[in-house]
Amino acid sequence: MKFCPHCGQDQSIVVPQDQRIPTEDVPVPCPLFGSQQGDSQQGSGLPRKWRIGLLGCGGLGLLALALLVVAIVSGPTNETAQSEGEGGQEDSESENKPTPKKNKSGSDNNVEAKVGERATLDDRTLVVNEVEGYAPPNQSRRPQQGNEYIRVYLTLRNTGDQPINYNPFDFKVQDSNGVQKNEETFSEMPYRLESGSLAPDGTVEGNLAFEVPQGDNNLRLIYETNAFDKRTITVGPL
Repeated sequence: MKFCPHCGQDQSIVVPQDQRIPTEDVPVPCPLFGSQQGDSQQGSGLPRKWRIGLLGCGGLGLLALALLVVAIVSGPTNETAQSEGEGGQEDSESENKPTPKKNKSGSDNNVEAKVGERATLDDRTLVVNEVEGYAPPNQSRRPQQGNEYIRVYLTLRNTGDQPINYNPFDFKVQDSNGVQKNEETFSEMPYRLESGSLAPDGTVEGNLAFEVPQGDNNLRLIYETNAFDKRTITVGPL
């Protein structure tokens, strides 16, 4: 061979023994990291120093690079999957959680208040001013045994921008057993609440009479706006 396969020296030129470079001293860079590796091996197509470099240096480098790529790719994926899983669980819980009913203005459809407090829906307010026992003047009617009559004096106001209707049948009294009763009509009752319509910012006041169990301390007045949207105001105990 004209040139040495290890050091590349021109073999046609005779070099004195003291000026020759030993083969094992020739630095061979690692293909990936530029580090020097071992000696050549007989009977192989590549010198041993190159094969060791490719296997020891390049192989480990490729393995490290592959692990780095897997870590980069799989890391966000796992986090994303975990995030999606947690989000899905939260969405599932939020779907199973009951949603409170809201009216057009966003306020609650079912409002509770005490006697003397103002209960507010989006287009009206209701105040039960006073509650007391009631005895018809002419004693023409008597309550059933164990029952009594009560008188409820209330104020209804239209706070919306459209007229609203009102009717005594919109009001019921519920006793402690859950029994609801409509009003009792007494023509002789002063300021009895009649049916009618309220213009915006209009106010109406009146009395309603109900037959209830005597001595029941858990009576509640239930006002329902109409049979379609079924918004209610509950006032109690009476």
